[in-house]
Amino acid sequence: MTNWLGGMRTTADRLYETDLIGRMVFLANRAANQTISSGGDTGSNALQWDEVSLDVLGGWKAGQPTRWTCPRAGWWTFQGAVGFNSSTSGTVRECCWYVNGGLISMGRSHPINMSGIASGPLTVDARAVPRLLSVGDYVELIAAHNSTAPTALDTATGSYRPYISITYSGPP
Repeated sequence: MTNWLGGMRTTADRLYETDLIGRMVFLANRAANQTISSGGDTGSNALQWDEVSLDVLGGWKAGQPTRWTCPRAGWWTFQGAVGFNSSTSGTVRECCWYVNGGLISMGRSHPINMSGIASGPLTVDARAVPRLLSVGDYVELIAAHNSTAPTALDTATGSYRPYISITYSGPP
């Protein structure tokens, strides 16, 4: 849909779209530990959302728990974070946004260098990224680390648990 132009009729669809602007339409978190393999950002490390608190437009499906699928074309803003359990192995913790199975421009978090950080749970914030999506595009939050012993790390639970939120920012 384009922006409102002089002489346009008010329709239910146009009013609904206007009402959605700035509204969070998806919120989910990972309550149980999820094992994240080492080796950087890969699609196999996409967070699997097991507690969905809000899904206004029905973009999440239990059969594909890592994905939120765009139900209408427009600008969307992604926010999220990945919490890692306590570990001193490896030097990097990070996360990034994938759209349609690939890393997007501006989608990588600032990596946290673990050197000198005391052992304990750690949260890595994903960048808040606006993105123009088409109907059917899907979004995933990917966790990454470079731990070698152990070669996998678990996500944290409780107040450190990973989350994702998606907000409708406006028409294309």
